[in-house]
Parts: sequence; structure tokens; C-alpha cells
Amino acid sequence: MLALAVFVLAHLWFVHPGWADHGIGVPASRYVARNDDEAAIVRLIRTVGEGWERKDADRIMSAYAPDATQRAWDNPDVMLDYDGIRSEALGAFRDPAIGQVRFEDWIHRIYIVNHTAAVEINQRFHGWGRDHYYRDLWTFVRRQGQWRLFRFDYEPQPPFPGR
Repeated sequence: MLALAVFVLAHLWFVHPGWADHGIGVPASRYVARNDDEAAIVRLIRTVGEGWERKDADRIMSAYAPDATQRAWDNPDVMLDYDGIRSEALGAFRDPAIGQVRFEDWIHRIYIVNHTAAVEINQRFHGWGRDHYYRDLWTFVRRQGQWRLFRFDYEPQPPFPGR
């Protein structure tokens, strides 16, 4: 009986794609959307990560609403508008010390209410020669049937346990 319990738990943790509320979250690449809205939101999250990894500001900005705001990476007291978000990314890409960029977004929770969604994410961002860990809150809006990233907030955190 114990062996069966260990097998089931290992299967759920390592093999089974999942939903929100699983420990540090579920990798965005393995998140199983429960509906079309969640699927669209997860695609936008992946789009932002892919844009950073490719150092492609147009790819990143394709996920954002034109009136989006985001907390500045180097100053959490400053909010940037759409043009500021783009400029910040372009500036980062010009920095030779950035090196290879990798994103690991672990979706913790998705809340959707009508035309607004909030997503809690644990994130490991690799750039500038090391890993940086954040707890993010991404806010999305649905306008004319399409979801767009509207606001991005983050808070630095310690490395994920066991990662």
C-alpha cells in the first residue's frame, strides 16, 4: 500500500501536468488550462518569456495592452508605461553582461473574473550570469475578445525550495 501511495504522489509531482495551487506552482509549459481564457492567458505568459529569451522586444510587447504598466526592474517604486516597458527591455538587451536569458514561470494561481484576470507566478529569471527569483502578479484584461497583459508587479524572493 505504501509503495502505491509513493508511486501516485511521484506521478502527480513529476509526470502529471497540473493546475494551480501545487506547491511553488506548475511550470507554464505544463500548465493544463481549464478553459479557453486560461489557455489564452498562459500563451501570453509564454510569449513574454520567449521574447526575453530571444531578446525580441516586439515579441514581448505583443502580449501587452497599449495602456499597460509595469514595475521597473531596477526600481520597484517606479511604474513604467508601454513605451517605458519597451525601452527597459531594449536597454537590457544592449547590456553585454546580460548573457543568455532563460525564464521559468511557475503558475501558482489564476483568478478570472469577467474581463479581468490575475495570475500569481513564481519565477526564476536567469540573466546577468545568475538566477533571480521573483513572486509576480500579472494582471490581464480582455478587450474586444482578446486578453492582454495590463499590469505586472514583482517582488524578489529566495530561491525555490529544492530547485
